[in-house]
Amino acid sequence: MKTFNKKINIKAVIIATACVIIFGSCNTDDILEKTPVTEITSENAFNTEEDVLASLTAVYDPLQWQFVNGAHTFPQMFQSIRSDDEHSQQAAFWAIGANFDQFNTILPNNASVAGVWSKWYQGISRANFTIELANEFQNFETAGLKERIIGEAKFLRGLYYFELVRLFGGVPIFTEAITSTEDQLFKPRASVVQVYDQIEEDLKEAIQLLPRKGETDPWRATSGAALGILAKAHLYQKEYPEVVKYTEAIMTQGIYSLEENFGDNFKLNNEFGKESLFEINYVDGLVGGGFETPTPIQEGSGSWKFMFMFIDSYESFGNMLPRRSLVEFFDDSDTRKEATFILPGSRTFSPGLAERGWDPAPASFPFAIGNDAMSRKYFLTFEEVQGLLSPFQSPLNEKILRYADVLLMHAEASLLGGGGDGMSSFQQVVDRAYGAGNPAAPAYDLQGIKDERRRELATEGWNRFTDLVRWGDVKEAVEAVGKSFTVNRDELLPIPSVEIALYPPGMLKQNLGY
Repeated sequence: MKTFNKKINIKAVIIATACVIIFGSCNTDDILEKTPVTEITSENAFNTEEDVLASLTAVYDPLQWQFVNGAHTFPQMFQSIRSDDEHSQQAAFWAIGANFDQFNTILPNNASVAGVWSKWYQGISRANFTIELANEFQNFETAGLKERIIGEAKFLRGLYYFELVRLFGGVPIFTEAITSTEDQLFKPRASVVQVYDQIEEDLKEAIQLLPRKGETDPWRATSGAALGILAKAHLYQKEYPEVVKYTEAIMTQGIYSLEENFGDNFKLNNEFGKESLFEINYVDGLVGGGFETPTPIQEGSGSWKFMFMFIDSYESFGNMLPRRSLVEFFDDSDTRKEATFILPGSRTFSPGLAERGWDPAPASFPFAIGNDAMSRKYFLTFEEVQGLLSPFQSPLNEKILRYADVLLMHAEASLLGGGGDGMSSFQQVVDRAYGAGNPAAPAYDLQGIKDERRRELATEGWNRFTDLVRWGDVKEAVEAVGKSFTVNRDELLPIPSVEIALYPPGMLKQNLGY
């Protein structure tokens, strides 16, 4: 009997990617400029298990896309810069990033807004195709492979819709593959409730079909990852008993635990560690050139290139910088502070730079905006940078969901009436950060949980802005750092004008205020 774990044939991946018809993003290239399509089916395009696996691999691919249709789509743009955590850059050269420092410059014609919409809808389209393909394919030889493929595709579809609903509100729901020009290409926006219903349906099915961590390739979706995103979906709907139920299902698996050293979560030699539920898998050098390619073909991350100073051999851009107020939000006794930021004078900056005069770090960073820190979580040491096959492609993975997030979700939901021992969960996160008995540690109350979520997940790019929105704290928080916020407008991104223009007139409604 064949095993499920196997290396994917790269040629098959390329063939499958080329075969997937992507209408979910509704780009002009997708609809108006393609050679007429007759039909793509499992009978005429996919003949082996590896072909179907290649189709599944293509569903993961959009997770890596930090540049789509000519615009950056880093998650930090929509969560960290848009909130009170980060400023776009050290100077005034990254125009599209600067748009996210204020709200009146986030407009329907913003290329990055269109890019992130397209990115997640392309992933959804690929997931739909793979689910249909796996259901129709008749030549499976590996026991359980069909179910796992469907489970992974449904997990990813649920994750992608979760990103869309948090950023845009209600969005069109596509759950069937578009393999023919006769298929339905346009749908009106569903309600937020309907989108969450679809997310829950996908993730519940994925939980039943997916293996646990350690039983499959480390980069693949697992039942624990599906439980975690499902818990977060319920958290955003304030359904606290369900949050407790699903976070405790993760906790009782006995697989996950906190890293003893917080900073180990972000080390190149500790990817897929014991705290990781799901992360974006990057490798260096499989694709030539940088991450800003004309097409979203990417293997390595561009995060290190964006986040650090242009010094010596670090030819990076100084973008997505922690605000001074975020740095000062950490107590000096909090061990996460040194692991989250590169601070002036830091003696753990990068040992390989010592002989070049850059270790310890400079006494100050020459940032025009007055910031005095850089993000460490995506930092590569001098030796790691020197070893890259492509200087624009970092192999350092990026965490989407960690066990600390699960514990904090459990603590919050428990405190708000969901049941369970939330104090114990909260204390695990706090004790690792401050050490047991430290008087600087926050109390177990709602404000303490909010503060710890900010500190624990700072600069990772997946939570801050939408956390503020769901708490009702967003206006106060962003105005404290000098932004102007319009209630009932700025909580959501605008629906991209390019998408509205492609839809039948009046079908795709714009968000309020845009």
